[in-house]
Order: sequence, then structure tokens, then C-alpha cells
Amino acid sequence: MTQNEIIQGCKAGREAAYRELLDAYAGKLMGLCVRYLRDRQKAEDAVQETFIQVFRFIHQFDESGNLIAWMSRISINICLTEIKKSKRMVFTEETLLMENLPVMPEIDRKMNTEELLTVLDNLPPAYRIVFNLHLVEGYSHKEISAMLDIRESTSRTKLTRARKMLQDYLFVPSKKSIV
Repeated sequence: MTQNEIIQGCKAGREAAYRELLDAYAGKLMGLCVRYLRDRQKAEDAVQETFIQVFRFIHQFDESGNLIAWMSRISINICLTEIKKSKRMVFTEETLLMENLPVMPEIDRKMNTEELLTVLDNLPPAYRIVFNLHLVEGYSHKEISAMLDIRESTSRTKLTRARKMLQDYLFVPSKKSIV
């Protein structure tokens, strides 16, 4: 089935289309949710909730849009809600100015995916979330600030510090953990 056929089938309530949608996108959404939640069971729950929301609102999806991007945004919002509920992410205004942190902006481009995921797993949750939203998902700091209810400057600071931690981890081989 093509993407448009899947969408039309879901809008028409055809079970085969729902199954096709699940088969086509569950793995991608699972990877996304694991990256944010770091817990397989919670990620599975988030994926399940994502599909519930997708099936509930598929009639509102514009077929000219990007289906996986729409579904990913739903997943991210569900993950962020879960993180906020569990109070695993705390954002505070920090007094250290970003200009005082030497950062190599290309650091995130020098690592392969596996290395990046391993190192990201060690970042404090607030830093990891902002890093994922900005560099992996492509959200602007303005969008991140709205999603997380923080200032844009806090988003920028968290990203800068995450990059600095990644830089320190990569260029100091004796370190086993970055936190």
C-alpha cells in the first residue's frame, strides 16, 4: 500500500490500513520514544498512545503533508508529557553565560549514530531532551521553549552545555561518564 492508500484506508476505518500503518511506522516511532524516555516499557506505552492519537485524528491529517513527521511530533509531545509527569526533567535558569563555554559546533557531526546515542544516554535529561529536539528533530529554540515551557535562552544554554559535555567526553578518553 502507498502512503496515500494507507491514509485513505485509515480514514475509511479499514483494519488492513491500520495494520499497514502500524507495520510501516512502529519501529521508527519506537526508536524515537526510546531516545527520549530511555525506558523500553515507557517507550512502548508512548508508541501505543501515539497510534491511538494518530487513529483518532487521522481524519485531520492533510495528505499533502509528511505523515512520519506528523506522527513523530505526536510521539515527541507524548514523550515530553511523560517526562514532565515523572519529573525527570528540570529546567532552571542558569547564571553561567553561554559565551563562557568553549564549544566546537561541529562536535555533533563528527560522531556516528551509535556513539552519539551512547554518549547522549549519559547526558542529564534536560540537556538530552533539548539536544534531541534541536539537533535530531530540527526544532528551533523558539519551538523548544514553547514545548517545554522554558525561555529560548534556557534552550540555547542547555544545547551549548550538552555540546560541551559531548566535547569533553570525546576528547578526554579516560572519562567513563559525562555526568
